[in-house]
Amino acid sequence: MDRITPIRAFLAVADSGSFTAAARRMGVSRSAVTGHVQELEKHLGVQLLNRTTRRVWLTREGERYAERASLLLDGLAALDAEMQTRSGRTEGSLHVEMSESVANARVIPRLPEFVRSYPDIALRISLNEGVVDPTVSGADVGLRVGPPRDSSLRFRLLGRGNYIMAASPAYLALHEAPRHPDELRRHRLIEFWNPDSGRPYDWQLNKGRQAVTIAAKGDLIVDNTRAGLTCALSGLGIYEDLDFLLAQPLAEKRLSQVLPDWRRPGPPIVALFTSRRPTPPHVKAFVDFLAAVFGAPRG
Repeated sequence: MDRITPIRAFLAVADSGSFTAAARRMGVSRSAVTGHVQELEKHLGVQLLNRTTRRVWLTREGERYAERASLLLDGLAALDAEMQTRSGRTEGSLHVEMSESVANARVIPRLPEFVRSYPDIALRISLNEGVVDPTVSGADVGLRVGPPRDSSLRFRLLGRGNYIMAASPAYLALHEAPRHPDELRRHRLIEFWNPDSGRPYDWQLNKGRQAVTIAAKGDLIVDNTRAGLTCALSGLGIYEDLDFLLAQPLAEKRLSQVLPDWRRPGPPIVALFTSRRPTPPHVKAFVDFLAAVFGAPRG
């Protein structure tokens, strides 16, 4: 039998506590994961997982097997990385999870460079408008807009942007452009939903040492940056997003910047990846590619 795949499936279930989450992480069906675990249990002659309709947890034998199997697979991955490094080859399957807006604006347009340089790396790309979390998705590399709060992962700071505001010429033809943040209260604002607070984000603007907070009005709320940009291009109001996400429509004059002296620092943009050392060559290759895309120093 294929010994490695059933072990990977079992460890994915053990780590996530869910057959469904494990299937999502591995990019296969739930039934496939179930079959792999059953195959492994039959081969070993022991029950590794307790299952109910509500939860999945390890048996005593499962806890011991998971601990030893994790060490085995980590050692195998490290050996593969060492051998590939020595041979100068960079190949393998790479699962990358990225923030959708940043991926479409910055990474995917330059992806042909990576493919030409590493034709032996098979890519699987997942786009996520929420919080990119490789520990949940099982991705090898995660491109996150936000702090690197996963202690189990290494990270590399790629850069950061500033939030700026813009509106379409059609909107500004009907509504005089604000000259101070206080005047935003008279405008229609395209606001972004905050799932943690259950309300849209307030507008926090800075100019030097000056800081102004404009409470969210709730006239038009989106939970997706592409939707927000489309609303702005359609003349529905003033929109705020990271400067590099608005750069193209501003350059094409489809949007005009509003209150250009007022902005606020954006979140860090980081690459998250395995803590294993040495870093697998195909993982390092993609992290280095991301660093080049964002102009960060090579590691």
